[in-house]
Amino acid sequence: MSVAQVAAFPFAREGAGAIVALRREAVNAVARQRRLRAEASAVRARAAEIEDEARRALAGGDGLRARQILARGLCTLEARERLEREIEDSRRSLVRLLTTMARTENRAWGVRSR
Repeated sequence: MSVAQVAAFPFAREGAGAIVALRREAVNAVARQRRLRAEASAVRARAAEIEDEARRALAGGDGLRARQILARGLCTLEARERLEREIEDSRRSLVRLLTTMARTENRAWGVRSR
């Protein structure tokens, strides 16, 4: 074993641990993103129902009822927007995490191949 390999061996062990941790974190991030997307889908469907109900009330000439429907559904509409932002943030975080993981794996493989 060369001096460079001996000196790099602790990093290889630590690098492997870091890679495992990054992979675990990536799996968790993907699972979180899937949960967010499922939740957002349900909220989008509910928001569409609210908007349709308000549109029907308005088309029937009942503007007051349409406003009441939208007021009651305001939390759902706000949740939809919040979830859309969370999904986008989650996507950006996942891309950063995967980039970091790839760099760490490349460094670890570089150390192992010496």
